[in-house]
Amino acid sequence: MAILREQTFSADLVTINFVEGPPSESPIVLIHGGGDRWQHFLPLIPSLLPRWHVFALDLRGHGKSGRVPDQYRPEQYVPDIKAFLERQVTERAVIFGHSLGGWIALLAAAELQEKIQALILGDPPLSIERWVAHESSEESIGFYCALRRIARSKLPVPEMAAALADLPVFMAGQEAPVRYGDLPGRDAVHLRDWAKTLSQVDPDVVQYHAEGRMKDYVQNVDLDGALRRLTCPVLLLQAEIISDSDAKHALSLLANGVHAKLEDTGHDLGLDTWKVTPLLRAVTSFLESL
Repeated sequence: MAILREQTFSADLVTINFVEGPPSESPIVLIHGGGDRWQHFLPLIPSLLPRWHVFALDLRGHGKSGRVPDQYRPEQYVPDIKAFLERQVTERAVIFGHSLGGWIALLAAAELQEKIQALILGDPPLSIERWVAHESSEESIGFYCALRRIARSKLPVPEMAAALADLPVFMAGQEAPVRYGDLPGRDAVHLRDWAKTLSQVDPDVVQYHAEGRMKDYVQNVDLDGALRRLTCPVLLLQAEIISDSDAKHALSLLANGVHAKLEDTGHDLGLDTWKVTPLLRAVTSFLESL
């Protein structure tokens, strides 16, 4: 019998693909970031299974979930998560959202607090103004245009992996771009996994990013308002995107927040490289304190 059972759930507008672990104590719902799929959490899931009833979702437009063209702004994912928590998960759950998934988890938890035991926010952008400025740069727009072009190509996974390896990436402090495949940790296995993930993403997911319309993308996102409304315990995981001032500000708004700074993991929290010891320490310690 498989430990993780893949199945689907019918939300109001779209079918959501998810995996479920065997029944255990309390449920924990894992929400990946933009352009990813539930498999992103595989390095973490085995450590959660002994004590938690694990659910890991593919967001709309990602993985094996259904597509909803032109409905991929952050707040448009929230009804799917609320429906899942109300109809599929019978007990109060912990939600762990990474990056964009952190925004979605935060917004959903603020609207459905009676279903939330605790919240884990994995390095989501907390300064929308700074994030919009970064994502609106010429380099970022070019990168997203290239990703959308590759996603639309329908190339076989090996050819898509080769195209991803050739993507130009601008690094801080360098005037000329570097080849993505030449960056540390971006070996053939990583590229193939990313290619498989990208092959299952609706290219419309990055529509706003590729068109430089980031202010429109976040026009209905009120992170401070959601943080103020939360009463459940919240773990804020700071890695690469969250600054020290962002973390301090968020903690000042939370009624019951704690903070952990993950050193040298990158925005992926170590999940891409499977170097998840710092992440496991923070998450496990927080969960055991509930």
